[in-house]
Amino acid sequence: MTRFALDSSAVVAWILQEAGRWQGVHALLTAPDAEPILPGPALTECIVVARRAGNVSTGEQIATTLSAMGVAVEPAREADMIRAAELLEVSQAHPGRHPSTGDPLTLSLADALILAVTERLGLKVLTGDRYWSQLATDGHTSTVVVQL
Repeated sequence: MTRFALDSSAVVAWILQEAGRWQGVHALLTAPDAEPILPGPALTECIVVARRAGNVSTGEQIATTLSAMGVAVEPAREADMIRAAELLEVSQAHPGRHPSTGDPLTLSLADALILAVTERLGLKVLTGDRYWSQLATDGHTSTVVVQL
């Protein structure tokens, strides 16, 4: 089995069938050897974001659909929460820059928790968040970041 983690941005792209993005996520989810993992905070985030974007499914329906696709939810543990706090501090000390506006980019609490869970599991994570790649390149996270 090929284990990998999904960020909420990847799941939302799949749920909303975002042009040019959802097909790649679908191919990964339906690969015969796929073992997709969704960090718990990403489940919360993708439900909220998908519904805000107009998806009318309930949170339970979204979770059930992901489970039917073979996605396993990995809850955050105490050690993940501690690591997430460290990642938030690193993010504040080393912000990225928004490509269009130049505004500083930092991790949200959910982002930090997702990265902490993927670090613990030693998994690659598929995300649309470009800032995560900067953190990985600069050595601030051991997670291998794969851009959507």
